[in-house]
Amino acid sequence: MQVGVTPEETAVLIRWKKCSDNHVLVRMKAEAILYASEGVSISIIAKMVERTERTVQEWLADWQATRMCSVLTGHAGNQNAAKLTRDQKQELKKILAQPPSRSGVHAGFWDVPAIREVVKILFDVEYQSDSSYQLLLRLCGLSLEPSGPVRRAPRRESHHQTHDRGDDPSQKLVGRRLGGPHRKTEARPEHEAWTRRMQPPKGQRTKLSVDRQRTSQSFFGALSLTSKKVKLYPIEGNQNTEQTILALERLQRETETEKIAVVLDNARFHHAKALTGLHGPGQLLERITPIHPPPYAPDHNPVEHVRNAAKNNIATIQRETPEETFGAFASYVTGRAFDYDFEHLPLRETKNDLVS
Repeated sequence: MQVGVTPEETAVLIRWKKCSDNHVLVRMKAEAILYASEGVSISIIAKMVERTERTVQEWLADWQATRMCSVLTGHAGNQNAAKLTRDQKQELKKILAQPPSRSGVHAGFWDVPAIREVVKILFDVEYQSDSSYQLLLRLCGLSLEPSGPVRRAPRRESHHQTHDRGDDPSQKLVGRRLGGPHRKTEARPEHEAWTRRMQPPKGQRTKLSVDRQRTSQSFFGALSLTSKKVKLYPIEGNQNTEQTILALERLQRETETEKIAVVLDNARFHHAKALTGLHGPGQLLERITPIHPPPYAPDHNPVEHVRNAAKNNIATIQRETPEETFGAFASYVTGRAFDYDFEHLPLRETKNDLVS
């Protein structure tokens, strides 16, 4: 399937293909269209861009329908690709360098509604999506991070919001005379291998084959705030209530103190009746006192920082087999002491979606 491309379009597609600032999908589409314009078969193009033949056919059909707009992800059909010229963007950059009030906009800072009003009034241009205005803000050198402290209402999908440590009940309960306080978490490092072999026979096009393997292993980890050591137990299958009970029971057997305070996150299977009913007198986990930190506050659990440190340590080296990857993770966690408690937690910058 050969498509027509003008010299002007070819120059733009080549620039998009080589520009590392563009999204990966944009570069792939540009490359596929350029190959199709030279008469390369769809099967070969699909191998080169690592997509299915059906996907490549859809890209080429969109190209014939909307031309350059089809290449930019999320902008097909709305002509966003040709809205503002380069000179207009430079003029907009000068305007956004000043506070909104000087431009006649009633706003405390530049955000999507404010820039939408300016673009509409000055250039008679209106984009279809908010992401287009956010890209303009980035283009003009504005950050999407707050310049000062900002308070937000907690949302369920957020994983980086923190609470005042003075309101954390786990601090108070761990400070009581409960022997052997532990901070518990589940971790699942992944092993992902890419093997590429290129065999370019003389007189034939280069063929690229990719053999992808991806696997993971879940672990139950408990950081002792007294010994500063981590007990790590592999989990068979998925993380669930049954596996949590088995890990807690093993932790209880291997801990000599009379009582153990264990901080559990707010995963649903940690609040299951099958688990909560085992902490009473005479039950399987009677020596364990569960403590749940406030919601949306994973940074208050010291063992979470252990998991992140271990993952960052093994992420920079590609190992041959999954066993080597998981072994490196376990060796890092169990082979050292971690002085992570409420007084030694690393500082972490909070972020949100506001524009400064």
